[in-house]
Amino acid sequence: MKRIGKRARETNQSRILIARILFHVNFLLWLGMGVFYVYKIAEDGNAWPAVMVSFFFCVAAFSLLFAAQILSRRGKRIYFTLVFVAGLNVFLTFFGFQDFPFIIAALLDIVILANLIPLKDHYVAQA
Repeated sequence: MKRIGKRARETNQSRILIARILFHVNFLLWLGMGVFYVYKIAEDGNAWPAVMVSFFFCVAAFSLLFAAQILSRRGKRIYFTLVFVAGLNVFLTFFGFQDFPFIIAALLDIVILANLIPLKDHYVAQA
């Protein structure tokens, strides 16, 4: 097993902290966007589409919250789940509404991925 130095451990912990904060910020952003868009859809008298849109916004938001919660665990599955959630969220934001909040969400996810990808050794080596 490869030993890592104190500086590498500190860097890994700071990357994990930044990713956790960004996952929570992104969760709040998706929750706020969901409330706003569901309100706009329901205001037009479209009840059934509002229910469907709210379901998908909740799934997206709570997947980010789930990812933030499992961030401190180690393992190959945990790492690939985190990268999958962030990567899928980037992919979905490009096919959503092209509004300013979605662009912010995509940028947050790209920063999350930039923090997670170098942590592969941290998650996989200790599993």
